[in-house]
Amino acid sequence: MRAGRGAITALLVSASVAACTGVSTDPETPVSLQFDSLPALAVVVGDTMRGGDLLPARVPVRAFNGSGSAVSDGQLRLLGIDTTSVKAFEVISDLRLVGKVETPAVRIVAQSGSLQSQTQTFAVVPPPTGIVRTSAAGDSIVYDRPDTAQRFRDVGVNVIRQVAPESTLVSLNGLRVQFRVVSFSALLDSVRLVGTGTGRNATSAIVTGGTATIRLKAYTKAGTTGQSGMVVLQALHRSRGAEIRGSPLTITVRLVPFTL
Repeated sequence: MRAGRGAITALLVSASVAACTGVSTDPETPVSLQFDSLPALAVVVGDTMRGGDLLPARVPVRAFNGSGSAVSDGQLRLLGIDTTSVKAFEVISDLRLVGKVETPAVRIVAQSGSLQSQTQTFAVVPPPTGIVRTSAAGDSIVYDRPDTAQRFRDVGVNVIRQVAPESTLVSLNGLRVQFRVVSFSALLDSVRLVGTGTGRNATSAIVTGGTATIRLKAYTKAGTTGQSGMVVLQALHRSRGAEIRGSPLTITVRLVPFTL
């Protein structure tokens, strides 16, 4: 009988706490939203937002109940928070964004009932017309130099749009570029592609400040020195489901031995 009274007391306390905090005990009722970074910071008119693999990407937002368990995302909506934003995009199945009207700053929130996430911002840009290397300068790695700063190379490309036949090419910020290693010389044991800001393994980069940049790191086989070789990369971009002009772009980085 004492155990029964204890259980009843515990239930009453739990109910009292839930009532005071206003947190629903319904397992299907969201009480919090988690909105991670968008897969890209821009989407092309008439295209879906694309992630690192250049496939249509779902907006990474999730809802949780009072116990911290994820609930169905069918209760989530993505909303523009001003008139310009509302007109700039639409949402299709699986929380995917599609660009409708060119807009430099589209502001959206995720909403479920009375819950609302923090604002996320992206751009809707015109279709790109090509992909080019930013510069041929610095296209080599001194792979056997003790100074590790000389043993990697930052590789950058531009996703561009040519507005008129003789105009200056404009770089489209916010879009993702995929990078992949095609081949490397036998004097290397392995190579890595990493993010320039994070240092973590990466297969893509967002065009920021006109350039999508990936860092190439080379790891030599033991005792290898005094030889030359190369690493071949490709940079890819897809718009409206198809590779754009110049994609895949082949980039060769030379491996050169250290000399005084």
